[in-house]
Amino acid sequence: MVIKNIAGENSPYANKKIERPEANNLQKAQEAARHSGDSADSVVLSPEARLRGTALTAANEAPDIRREKVDELKRKVQDGTYKPDLKKAAANLIRDDLDLLV
Repeated sequence: MVIKNIAGENSPYANKKIERPEANNLQKAQEAARHSGDSADSVVLSPEARLRGTALTAANEAPDIRREKVDELKRKVQDGTYKPDLKKAAANLIRDDLDLLV
């Protein structure tokens, strides 16, 4: 026994044309290019993308090591005058551990 067309006309998708969003966007872009007279492609970045790009550029231009700070700490360690703040270090360790739990 073969049952055909069980959904019949009750199907919400019967006789509906499926529109593809990519095709609509491509048609709109082509139409806009024809009207503008410019056939070159263009990219428009969001403000967030521009901000991220600026931040990345600034990070890449910044030096990785603050040489003066490193040299000063080395000198203090060699002289035996380096005294770290143990309470501050412990507080930072606890804060980091708590951040992992959240």
